Amino acid sequence: MNTKESILPSSVMSLGRRELIDHMARAGMGMVSLAMLCEGFAGKSARAATPDLVTHQLGWVKGVQFGGDFMAQEQGYFAAENLRVEYTAGGISTDYRTLVSAGRTMVSESNVAGMMYGAIEQQPIVAFAAVMQKDPGCFMSNPKKPVASLSDMVGRTIGVPNNIRNQITVLLKRAKIDPATVRFVPIGSDPSMLVVGQVDAYWGWATNSVPALRRVGFDPYILSMADIGIPGYAELLIARRDTLAAQHDLFVRYTRALVKGWQWMVDHTEDCARIVTEKYAAPGTNLADQIAEARMMIDYITAGDAKTEGLLWIKPEPFEQGVKLAQEMGMLTDGRTIDVSQIMTQSVIRSALGK
Repeated sequence: MNTKESILPSSVMSLGRRELIDHMARAGMGMVSLAMLCEGFAGKSARAATPDLVTHQLGWVKGVQFGGDFMAQEQGYFAAENLRVEYTAGGISTDYRTLVSAGRTMVSESNVAGMMYGAIEQQPIVAFAAVMQKDPGCFMSNPKKPVASLSDMVGRTIGVPNNIRNQITVLLKRAKIDPATVRFVPIGSDPSMLVVGQVDAYWGWATNSVPALRRVGFDPYILSMADIGIPGYAELLIARRDTLAAQHDLFVRYTRALVKGWQWMVDHTEDCARIVTEKYAAPGTNLADQIAEARMMIDYITAGDAKTEGLLWIKPEPFEQGVKLAQEMGMLTDGRTIDVSQIMTQSVIRSALGK
């Protein structure tokens, strides 16, 4: 407890300011005590100042995917940093990078590949923290006939979005495998095509696709993108470079509160899912589904550097590998490159974690 606030009995502290000064005068308390009391009032006034606003455009609908954000709200971590945070739900058409670069929201999410596209499009955005230390993007397959490596894709039908297909084509070439020997088919967001045998492997996010498959009794084999040569992050927190530079302390406070919020989710996974379902998710959201997704997320949140450096850690290496991949994909021509220091920074997460 602050000694400046504890020098008077609670019965006295409940009086108004003028009453307190009169009481002190009658009690013969000196000017030092009076000064200390006035300083206490000033401190209380400062703490009661209007909270600073942070606007965060979510990359998808509200759900446990953003559980740590909502727990920072619920557990008072934002309030402790004198922040008021507004979350806006996203969807399939949400152009989160453009919203940030245009200054219409302060924070949103991306991934390493998204930061490459942003740099090529000259969007003034920078990543400052990473919720998932391992990208949950993966290929799921029948465990009786698993696709456990790039070579296992030869002669098989692989369901994959077009943007991911370009990345896999580069990896196949690196492994000296002719991409023409793999039959790629475009997919949507329904992994049931794997269950019925339309594809031998289906690309999706493990955190939501795997629980969906398990609900129908199909427990897939998982081949992560990191296992075949594309390490990365998911739910990279991004901001405009100039906004982050001008309000660096605000972003540090925001990130510090988020670290605590995500840790609360790690420690109270089912409670987090329940709170999100009851208070944040759309009506009709299934609690069991949210619990399954939350449990699946934990390994990705606490993977890698999170174990040694702390949650939401970020480092240059995955971005450097992303630049190399972009070059091989033909996204960067004529010897062009991307300055990694312009698309990511450690300054915020280091300060938030006290490093």
